[in-house]
Amino acid sequence: MNEKQKRELARMKKLVHEGKRKFIIRRDRNYLQDLLEIGISEELAWNEILLLSAYDYVPDYRPFFSKNGNDGLTFKKRINDNLVYIKIKIEEYNKEDATVCLSFHIDHK
Repeated sequence: MNEKQKRELARMKKLVHEGKRKFIIRRDRNYLQDLLEIGISEELAWNEILLLSAYDYVPDYRPFFSKNGNDGLTFKKRINDNLVYIKIKIEEYNKEDATVCLSFHIDHK
């Protein structure tokens, strides 16, 4: 994880603390079902995001290409005996920046 990514993670955590956060609704996954499989609530998922560190970072093998060039950050960490894949980024939501969770599920790879 480089310095720019560390700063981005710090900014994401600040936004989460401020309540500026959102799970993305995807066509291919149900994030609530994914959290249930892990055994945590949405609130606990956000707490886990606040605990992310450079140690948990992994290079993204499937980057999310956005209009603003911000691909987000990808992490893997153990939660309730599961290796969990987490992908977060900053996007504009309700005319403000927010931390958006694109993925939070058991890593089956």
